Amino acid sequence: MNQGVSVDELLTMVAKTASELMSYDFSSVTVPDATGTVLQIRGSYGLSDEYIRDVNSLHPIRLRGTSLRSPSSQAFATGIPIQIQDAGTDPSLGPWAAAALEQGYTSMIAIPLNAPGGTLGILNCFTRRAHHFDPEEVSLLAVLADQAAIAINTARLRADQTSTIVKLNALNQTLEEQYELQRQVAEVHQRLTSLALSGGGLDDIGTALSELLSRAVVIRSGHETVMCGSAFKSDMQLEALMKEATQDVRHPVKAGTGLTNVTLRLGDGSRASAIRAAVVVKEEVVAWIWTIGSVEEFTPLDLRAIEHAATVVALELLSARSAAEVAWHQAGEILREILTTRGPLPASLITRAARMGHNLSQSHALILWSGIPENTTGLQDRLAGAVHRLVEYTRPQPLMGFHHDFVVTLWPLGDSPVESVRPVAESLRLVLRDGGEGIDASLSVLTGPLSGPQGYLEAFSVVMGAAHLARLRGIGGRTLLVSDLGTAGLLLQVPDSSKVRSFCEEVLGPLRRHDSSRRTTLLQTLRTLMRNNLDEGVTAAQLSLDIDAIARDRRLVEKLLGRELTNVATLTHLAAALELEDVLTARDAGAH
Repeated sequence: MNQGVSVDELLTMVAKTASELMSYDFSSVTVPDATGTVLQIRGSYGLSDEYIRDVNSLHPIRLRGTSLRSPSSQAFATGIPIQIQDAGTDPSLGPWAAAALEQGYTSMIAIPLNAPGGTLGILNCFTRRAHHFDPEEVSLLAVLADQAAIAINTARLRADQTSTIVKLNALNQTLEEQYELQRQVAEVHQRLTSLALSGGGLDDIGTALSELLSRAVVIRSGHETVMCGSAFKSDMQLEALMKEATQDVRHPVKAGTGLTNVTLRLGDGSRASAIRAAVVVKEEVVAWIWTIGSVEEFTPLDLRAIEHAATVVALELLSARSAAEVAWHQAGEILREILTTRGPLPASLITRAARMGHNLSQSHALILWSGIPENTTGLQDRLAGAVHRLVEYTRPQPLMGFHHDFVVTLWPLGDSPVESVRPVAESLRLVLRDGGEGIDASLSVLTGPLSGPQGYLEAFSVVMGAAHLARLRGIGGRTLLVSDLGTAGLLLQVPDSSKVRSFCEEVLGPLRRHDSSRRTTLLQTLRTLMRNNLDEGVTAAQLSLDIDAIARDRRLVEKLLGRELTNVATLTHLAAALELEDVLTARDAGAH
């Protein structure tokens, strides 16, 4: 009982002790299995392996569900000893008679191992010769059985205690590991958070994460790519990681993307593992963190470090976005004041612009884009990224913002001609065009140079008029200088349009008055006819009218004008008047 052996070893010792003390030929101890439905031999002395296999596997001693009760099951159920004088003739040994004959025993006794909580098992003792177990012998066996029951209970309690101690040790170790992990995580969090609070930027955050992971790290945010920890991996892996990170991937919009395994293609044709972690702000993926390796090989602390780094990067970008929104708002206010001021700009306005890096005293080009809703998601970020790539860190900075439902930019020219800004305007037009649903941005118009802090209001009216005139002519999908519109472009820039208006009224006035009083569309018919080289059939198809109606309108136009449309001089005169009227319409649109 005090040796601390296992239950099976203890049961074997009990069987051996019973045989040796009482001079029996064989002994066994049977106990219920895990299900409590059968008795199984767990300790024995002198019994063959074949006999034990027969009882345990081929003919198990069932405790329930059988009409033939074995001596062991009877003793277990009643709690009193059961003995058999002749195993060859006793019917209760039916299924086990052959095994008894082969084992060679004649008499047996089953002694219950009684305990306060119930019967624990059965001590079976066997003799080769016929034997009667007298009351004194049974009493001695009962004492042995009681001691055996106490020993079994003690062994089980020790086993349970040992199991509990093992579980508690394991739990304690787990708690210690979790505590250490939390302590390390807290250190990581404190280090990364302090970088965010001190405004360290993506470079410092990437460097800290690289040192924590002992791996190269790449952070990609819009137009900015930061690489840190180049000493941890080969140039080939870094090159592949940078290539993967800078690809134009369609990022998911919703949060919860977690960590993703990615396969890198190296320059020598081999492959390497990398992971990608999303940085999310307001359910929008705003950046990615990349590093070498696969998710499975990272420790829990590594994974927590990446999660914390993503959070800190999100805070850094959110802070930068807030600052950019303030700067965008301030730039828009300055731009609106510039474009609504007649005459020289106030000195206070020039000073405010200078504080933001804009030098209004030098020459600028004015660029206008139409068809951009002001509340377009991510518009400011896309424009900021595009401008950053175009100007890098040069000074002064261009001034950009919304004005009258247009995106407007004052782009510094310096000594460069205005034509040099056309590629800039076209690049930004393409960025705006690809900015999302509901965006047109099919046309951008620029003019310049605007020398000195004056003339911006007139220039804005001119480019607005040019944009309107281009739409009237069906021009789109490109970037225009005002001068690209030819004579009309030059006329847009003429300050006094009174004589032009008088000319248009003299030529086209009769048609306009007739349309107004009779609700006809003679001017529209004339424009369409001249655009189609006076082809009445094509004009009728375009206007969805009968060809006879077009013919009648043509005769009425010729009657009101007192001129035949087949006359070349008349056509030239009318074409000039119609073009000038478009210019006036465009000027009026620009003025409003």
